[in-house]
Amino acid sequence: MLKPFLKKYGWKYLPGIVFLILCSWISTRAPIVLGEAVDLLKEAAGGGVPFEAFLPKAFMILWIALGVFATRLTWRYFIIGSSREMEIWLRNSLYDHLQKLPVSFYGTHRSGDMMAYAVNDVNSVRMVMGMVLSQTLNALTSIFFSVKQMAAGINGRLTFIALAPIPIAIFLIVFIGRRVQRKFRRVQELFASISGHVQENINGMRVLKAFAQEEAQNEVFAGESETMRKANISLNDTSALTQPIMKLLFGVSYVVGILYGGNLVLKGEMSVGDYVAFNSYLTMIVNPVNAIGRIVNMLQRGTASYKRLKTLFDEEEIPEFERQSDPTPIHGAIEARHLTFQHKDGSVPAVEDVSFSLPAGGMLGIVGPTGSGKSTVLQLLLKILPPSRGQLFLDGRDICEIPAAAIRNACGYVPQDGFLFNVSIKENVSFFSNASEAEIRRALDIAGMTEDIAAMPEKLETVCGERGNHLSGGQRQRTSLARALVREPAILLLDDTLSAVDTATEARILAALKSEFEGRTVIVIAHRLSAVLGADEILYMEHGRVVERGTHEELLRLDGRYAHVFHEQQKSEEEAKSA
Repeated sequence: MLKPFLKKYGWKYLPGIVFLILCSWISTRAPIVLGEAVDLLKEAAGGGVPFEAFLPKAFMILWIALGVFATRLTWRYFIIGSSREMEIWLRNSLYDHLQKLPVSFYGTHRSGDMMAYAVNDVNSVRMVMGMVLSQTLNALTSIFFSVKQMAAGINGRLTFIALAPIPIAIFLIVFIGRRVQRKFRRVQELFASISGHVQENINGMRVLKAFAQEEAQNEVFAGESETMRKANISLNDTSALTQPIMKLLFGVSYVVGILYGGNLVLKGEMSVGDYVAFNSYLTMIVNPVNAIGRIVNMLQRGTASYKRLKTLFDEEEIPEFERQSDPTPIHGAIEARHLTFQHKDGSVPAVEDVSFSLPAGGMLGIVGPTGSGKSTVLQLLLKILPPSRGQLFLDGRDICEIPAAAIRNACGYVPQDGFLFNVSIKENVSFFSNASEAEIRRALDIAGMTEDIAAMPEKLETVCGERGNHLSGGQRQRTSLARALVREPAILLLDDTLSAVDTATEARILAALKSEFEGRTVIVIAHRLSAVLGADEILYMEHGRVVERGTHEELLRLDGRYAHVFHEQQKSEEEAKSA
């Protein structure tokens, strides 16, 4: 997952590591100089040496401080800076990967999970590649240089006795870290769940208010928040154990240093300067060893996040072939031969044994009750769902041999929900094209939006809102229709596009669309049969199968299901007009 980044940018960590080791070495020089300065001050106080002999030691301490400042600034620039670049790279890679996943993936994963991946998990991995790496190296090098100087330069036995509790501390920290990883994974899962709940409720706020479910949802959300609170407290309680353990065990080390080291000074086996230097080294070790607790916690969190991200990155992408362009022009002749499809979690086929032949420039109507498989036919044609070989053909070619991107570029698709982005009407209509304002206005006029836009204060610059919730259902559908029309596609696919508009508006739009249908292959799915009256062929579907087919007149003469629905709709319209 991170190999491409490390291969390209991993070299930036090398100078950072070099300067970090140099920084640790320079910082461990200070106790030596401090100890020598203490001994000089003792001699100066007794009149053994002049006070001026102390000054070089003071300047040496200053130079050490400047050296630590410069090297620390440098290693942070390379290591922490590279971790930030990794964060951007990983988040961009994640977004790119999400774009390449099949639509079926989003039917089984909540948007809250995606937010947790992109925010929390990426940040946790970034901490591992930045803070964890630097603190680990800093701890190891500082401890190594300090212990080496304490044992070899001051007193080996005192060093061994004083540092005896540290292995116990490290063992306890690792043990606690494993529990932290399990609890952090639980917190991440709850974060994804609560994020998804918030987003779902915001998107469905109109429905919540319409059904007066605000209090009920408040109670559900409060329950999720309480679960999240308890999980975070449990995580923090476990993580918080590391610091008290470190302070307790290092307290033992300080006691040993004071008692045993002080006794060595009293016996004359150690100078006061060495005693001060030893305790300074002990103090220097405290922070790196204390950091082990934080390192383990962040490492466990980062590991949990890395595993979650790796699982997501392992999701199979749409094949590269499906994303390629195709130089062969698409004219729009569509043929289905015994088209059958069953969803993975379905018990019966969504579409079964559907056949039709639609020449380029022809119009096909598909009608039938909800759940009869009408939309599935379009999704198979667009390769949103995977069709089987030998069942769907475009200009005589099996669509399995045509890249999905090429098919979609040739199609203008208007889905049932008329999804809009949170930008202006103008930007939504021109979203897939470089259409001029004149072309945008023409498409909106055909879609019956001209009068609506004229009544809006911001006109074409009116912001549609998230998912288009600033517009009415009919306005969303018509804006979505204009977005498809402005592309001037070879194939126009309308999936119950005008279900949210009244019959009079629908009639005006259909009249305006007649000229747009000329020369284009058109498939219209509708519940109101008035939308398919001019089709060259109409399929009436039930339970995934075609039960009746023919032109409007032929189906009326058949006097079957289609005729029954048509007469019922006519009767309802007449009653509405007379009311």
